[in-house]
Amino acid sequence: MVRASILLLLLSSSTLAQRVAYLIRFGGGADVDWSGSISPAPVRITPWQFDSRDEAFGDRWKCTTRREVYWDTPYESSMKGTSRRERLTLKGVVVEYSRAQAQAMRVTTAQGDFSFNGPGTFLDGRVSVSPAAPIDYLTRGPEAEDYPALYEARNGALWLAYQSYESAGDQVYVRRYAGGAWSSPEPLATPGGDVFRTSLSEDRNGHVWVIWSAQVGGNFDLYGRAWDGRKWRPVSRITTAPGSDIFHTAATDRAGSMHLAWMSARDGNFDIFTRSFDGGKWSPETKVSDSSANDWEPAIAAAPDGSIAFLWDTYDKGNYDIVLKTMRAGRLGPLTPIASSGAFESRVSAQYDARGALWMAWDEGDWNWGKDYGQGIIENGRGLFVRRQTRVARWSNGRLEEPAGAFTAALPEEFRQIMHQPRLVLDSGGRPWVFFRFRVNTPVAGGGRESRRTSYRQAVTWHDGRNWAPAIEFHDGFGRADSTSAALAARDGSIHAVWHTDGRLWPLSAETRQELVGAVLPPLASAAPPAMVPFAPSLENLPPSHPSEAADLARIRAYRVTLNGKQYRIVRGDIHRHTDISWDGNRDGSLHDSYRYALDAAGFEYQGVCDHQAGNEVPYSWWMIQKAVDLFSIAGRFAPLYSYERSLPYPNGHRNVLFAERGRPVLPIPQAEQQGREGAGRLYAYLRQYSGLTTSHTSATGAGTDWRDSSEDLEPVVEIYQGYRRNYEGPGTPRAPAQGEEPSRFAPGYVWNAWAKGIKMGVQSSSDHVSTHISYGAFYVESIDRHSILAAIRARRTYAATDNIILDFRAGTRFMGESFTAPEPPPLTANIVGTGALDKVVVVKDNRVVYAAPGAGATMSLSYTDREPGSGTHYYYVRVEQKDGQLAWSSPVWITYP
Repeated sequence: MVRASILLLLLSSSTLAQRVAYLIRFGGGADVDWSGSISPAPVRITPWQFDSRDEAFGDRWKCTTRREVYWDTPYESSMKGTSRRERLTLKGVVVEYSRAQAQAMRVTTAQGDFSFNGPGTFLDGRVSVSPAAPIDYLTRGPEAEDYPALYEARNGALWLAYQSYESAGDQVYVRRYAGGAWSSPEPLATPGGDVFRTSLSEDRNGHVWVIWSAQVGGNFDLYGRAWDGRKWRPVSRITTAPGSDIFHTAATDRAGSMHLAWMSARDGNFDIFTRSFDGGKWSPETKVSDSSANDWEPAIAAAPDGSIAFLWDTYDKGNYDIVLKTMRAGRLGPLTPIASSGAFESRVSAQYDARGALWMAWDEGDWNWGKDYGQGIIENGRGLFVRRQTRVARWSNGRLEEPAGAFTAALPEEFRQIMHQPRLVLDSGGRPWVFFRFRVNTPVAGGGRESRRTSYRQAVTWHDGRNWAPAIEFHDGFGRADSTSAALAARDGSIHAVWHTDGRLWPLSAETRQELVGAVLPPLASAAPPAMVPFAPSLENLPPSHPSEAADLARIRAYRVTLNGKQYRIVRGDIHRHTDISWDGNRDGSLHDSYRYALDAAGFEYQGVCDHQAGNEVPYSWWMIQKAVDLFSIAGRFAPLYSYERSLPYPNGHRNVLFAERGRPVLPIPQAEQQGREGAGRLYAYLRQYSGLTTSHTSATGAGTDWRDSSEDLEPVVEIYQGYRRNYEGPGTPRAPAQGEEPSRFAPGYVWNAWAKGIKMGVQSSSDHVSTHISYGAFYVESIDRHSILAAIRARRTYAATDNIILDFRAGTRFMGESFTAPEPPPLTANIVGTGALDKVVVVKDNRVVYAAPGAGATMSLSYTDREPGSGTHYYYVRVEQKDGQLAWSSPVWITYP
């Protein structure tokens, strides 16, 4: 795409409110030339869905509609591979005018001419004109700006806070609009920090507070600074707990007290806490949530009667539900369920109307979110981003109601599968507006790792009294799935919004910049109050997934072994989890969703997010990935790894890179390595320098390897089974690729072949893309921390499983993963505790089954001694097979006989 030069203006009611914008879309079939011009000349013209063959400049453009093959994301109750479909690519331009100009616009095209002064369809329905929002760029430059907050102070000043990443770290900035101009960005935090999100509020003295979370000394706490009307007060540390204090939000009650809510990692899980500031001092902390499960992402709303509503989503019942507590005169009321079906209900946004009714918007996903979903299994769950909808409701007098009409009707049907991240605002007439993000898949042509399979766009809709209005798409609202926005209704009736964009350009949709963009929407004409109907919860009603999972987890977490005087426990996790940061992550969900999955749906003790090249080597993406590790770490409970994936074609293959320490650079992939002319030597040298490890995956595919390179100390384990694909143990093994499923030239990548070459590798299992809850890497560790986890991987104290199976395999006094010399065969023993009835447990020696013990119940104590060992080095491992198809593989032991 050729981006037209633009006139940069500042966000303000006095500039944006004096402009109007329209999106002119061209269709009518494939290979139609829609080149043309418009008069009078607009203030700005921005191309929409142009590619490198199209261009826009001044008052004219060149473009042609085309039929193209797109990446597709159909709703799949049973997971399938990535699909594609052909469809027409519409073209368009967004034109912006001053209100004085926008009287009668004349469009001339190669297909005909028309005039318009408002929305409509033209040229036999082949052209549509719809409202758009004039936008302005609030930040410009090499820095990466993100997580905006907006606030209108009691004196009418508009405030904007945000965080900015540079190579040295994060900074918090604030700007204020008053007297017809914006102030310059003012830094508030210590330079080079590690910051997560901003919020704004005001105390009873009229002091405006900027509050942020920052990691100092290895811990995320909340900090704030107040503007007293003349200067910024010194930084105040607001929280001091040893766990992460994050996802904070603030509101001011009718009496002027400022209330702060956040989620805090304490006692092994996240809870919701609050403090208030009366203008002189902060109150003691109050714990708002009571559940022993994780509680997430609070919202806070101030009621006209002076009370404060705290809302959040909880995993208390084994799925995410929206709940509410109200504080009156400093006392918390009882817990009120708001959305409590078996669906994924999370990320609530809330505001009271003038009559005291509480309006809310939240994400709704599938039932059994994050449960069994993957290749070749009986599924009773859904992946993380199969479906996501926005729900809007009003709580009043003990009743939950919703506006009439389906929210999904705000978008064309092809975009309705993902409509999420809602931000609710009530305008001066009580009309609900909802800002949200939706998924748009991109054409396959010209794709690859320099592009992305999808782009998420920012839009807004409002209720007109009877239905949700057709959404307005913000034409530079492209970005990642969880790009955040801020919005408010100003006293003059206008709606202000700011959002993050990473500058994705159609059709490649690769990041080009990280900026904040703003819009001001003028007041709408008064309308009837929204027609309300009883709220209809999700009716999907899938049966509970893994009803005995809590007992399975308790059992596996309690299991201990003692080796050489040290005690070890099992940690379960996944060191190959993609998110939408990956170029092919269009079905994977957001970075933060991956942590919800790991902590709650899977109950992991560790996770490794392994996006390709840490997000195509974009520095801000790697910074976010590493920051998330620290945000969601819980001492003694959850220790995620710093990780990414290096993706090369066969024979070098895909490898995940793992670190226990933050700040390691991403290793670029040179052309020689990409083409297979250079092996893994560069990677191994890098891992030695930075104390990292690596592990191959999908080894018998085009993403695999022929095991030309190996390193026992740097590549000590292999992903034997992958939830997204298959078991790569060996041909004919359970869940292995069917005959002809993979080209035979990749067969050297089976793990059996690595072992046969004398490579000593343990095993683990992970998910890769989309798949959930069917692939676990289980490691025996001394404690739940990153260094202990990497130590277990190095020692090959690992096994792979598709469920919460306990597997303890030994050769005499030696543990799985060990290599040793013995004068005679020691007894091979295995203690197995399954999650269902065992079918059989087999002992494999040198890639051949030498013993099979039939199952009798869910447990087994196996013992086998090799009576025909043969001289030299031999390897043994066990494979557990349950009657329900669940599997587990031990790491081998290598025994050398004289």
